[in-house]
Amino acid sequence: MDLAQFDLKEAANSGITVELAHPVTGEILEDDKDKALVIKVLGKDSAKWNQTAKRIQDKNANKYRNGKVPEAEVERSLREILAECTVSWSNIVYNEEVLKCSKENALMLYEKRSWIAEQVLEAAADRANYFLA
Repeated sequence: MDLAQFDLKEAANSGITVELAHPVTGEILEDDKDKALVIKVLGKDSAKWNQTAKRIQDKNANKYRNGKVPEAEVERSLREILAECTVSWSNIVYNEEVLKCSKENALMLYEKRSWIAEQVLEAAADRANYFLA
């Protein structure tokens, strides 16, 4: 078996579309026109993900010299990586306002609705979502 065929970086750099699901029922969330709420995110093997993670890791290494980064800071760092790696979205409304896809809005959404961050992170971390057969 040739391991060269398992290069997932290109696919991770292209990103995947994640359909948001209801946090309790698991049903795909739709807008009033029956269109799914979707977020496109880069994968954890993407260059952007790795650059952002390294920058945050370096910052935390300087801030927490004892090497013990608090769990809340680790979670915040993951949300920041997700926000940086959020490419686009469709049909996202928050407080009755259609949100423009931006790093700031993505971070706000992931911080205020952790279940969204969890779904996007799970999809971004699952290499099967990026595998090009």
